[in-house]
Amino acid sequence: MASSDLNITLPPLDLSQHGFAKLVNHGLSDESVKELYHWEHFDQGMKTDKEWPNRWPKEEDLPGFRSFMEKHYDSCTQISVALLEAIESSLGLVAGSLSTQCVGGASEMRLNHYPPISVGRMKQGKISRIWPHTDLGVLTLLFQDTVGGLEIETREKKGTFCPIPRDEWNEMIVNVSETLERWTNGVLPAGVHQVTVPPSLKDQDNAVIPARYSNAFFVKADRNADVGALPHFVKAGEEPRYKSMTALDYHTRRVATAY
Repeated sequence: MASSDLNITLPPLDLSQHGFAKLVNHGLSDESVKELYHWEHFDQGMKTDKEWPNRWPKEEDLPGFRSFMEKHYDSCTQISVALLEAIESSLGLVAGSLSTQCVGGASEMRLNHYPPISVGRMKQGKISRIWPHTDLGVLTLLFQDTVGGLEIETREKKGTFCPIPRDEWNEMIVNVSETLERWTNGVLPAGVHQVTVPPSLKDQDNAVIPARYSNAFFVKADRNADVGALPHFVKAGEEPRYKSMTALDYHTRRVATAY
């Protein structure tokens, strides 16, 4: 399975045990990954999206920003297709069952900047960098810096979280999101995750957690795609756990309950 532009080749990808994986040979150049951390905060969709167009800063204010981000968005789209093809292979699905549902430009990319904050303030329990949650797309592709604080809930014991440090500077974290859980009828549960106090600072109440930077690409189903359980995962005589609806309808309902 190879992307036409990035030369990505991936073996079957099993995300059933932990709901996330780390990917190093993802096809992005070292220079491209490094440049991600030169930018601070931005939310972006597909450049041809006429329903929700991007609002770009002026070129003179951020020279080269738009061209880099549009290229990176396209690269992440290609990577997501290769990943979904690898997941299809792992699950025994017909080729294209997942990957062809995510090519309409609904995916979003976000540059995140978390300002410095004291450990003591975080421990008061009234504020967090990100509270425990699942993402509502298909997959999330994440690059993070070395500050730490990202944690994934363990499948064995709900409410128990495991730190996910950055081991390789160019690694990409792949996380299962809610739409993939729906398509697989719960076979691949969405990964619950949070961003909290880094392990190295948990016992230092007077310390300040440095600013944190990350880049997330939210792989989303096409807005008119059906995000109900695929027949492959529904046993004969049983009702699917997840009913048929469009991705846009699910997104709208989900956002309404979250906010």
